Amino acid sequence: MWKKRILCLVLVVCAALVMTACQQKETFPTSPVQQEQTQQQEAPAQNEQNIFGDTPVPQQINFDDGSYDPTSEEGGNEEMLPIDQTAADGTTPAPTMKSEYAGATPVLIDPIDKPTPTPLPKLAFTYATYEAPALHLTFEAPAGWLPDDSAADTYKLTNPDPSMDYPATLSIRLVPVSKNYNKNELIKEVKSALDTIGSEGFQKFERSNTAGRKFMNSDGIYANYSGTTTDNVKVAGRIIISCSDKMLYILNVSYPQGYTKTYVDGVYDKFRHSVKTTN
Repeated sequence: MWKKRILCLVLVVCAALVMTACQQKETFPTSPVQQEQTQQQEAPAQNEQNIFGDTPVPQQINFDDGSYDPTSEEGGNEEMLPIDQTAADGTTPAPTMKSEYAGATPVLIDPIDKPTPTPLPKLAFTYATYEAPALHLTFEAPAGWLPDDSAADTYKLTNPDPSMDYPATLSIRLVPVSKNYNKNELIKEVKSALDTIGSEGFQKFERSNTAGRKFMNSDGIYANYSGTTTDNVKVAGRIIISCSDKMLYILNVSYPQGYTKTYVDGVYDKFRHSVKTTN
């Protein structure tokens, strides 16, 4: 009877030991892949990666301590080119600018209160008839201008008014040629004459395109010019050339630049409409 009781007690103790062993966590060896995943999960927070790539998440920027440079967001020294486009609502987007000028105050280039230039005094001409016997011409021009016929092929008038910073002139020159020139040949003559004028005492010289107009009862070619002399005087003028009876007629009127309309209407046109040939 006692043996049976001892045997039952031993069996109960063994069963209790077995149940205790089953409650302990059983461990198994892990694969290399599982080990790597486990290491990534256990990595410190400072190695956290951006979900959009391999770039680490930047640290929080302090904008208040004065050390932040806003130009670091602009891509270095790249020049921003303006885009010529209009938005859907009809407005034009603001132009871009270089980062080093971002936030700068615009500078007024042409102030509204810019001084108005002093108007030039008006000119009024009275006219007299001039004769150029060597050229067999007669015409009307401002009275009191000084004539110069020292050259056999040229007759020249000069305005003697001392109040002008540049003395206006009118010159008419005749050059015999072997035939009557056509339009293209006259254009070449005008351009050649402009080259000569521009090479004499100008530091800056500009010319217009050529155009056609009647002169000496023939088709003529003319052009305007303007420039600054070596004495910093602004000058303008008009030259016209025509060919009649195998003779080139070359008219050149030059004047102070501010009086272009006055001299074109009152001297140049007056000569064209009044000039006549004499025997």
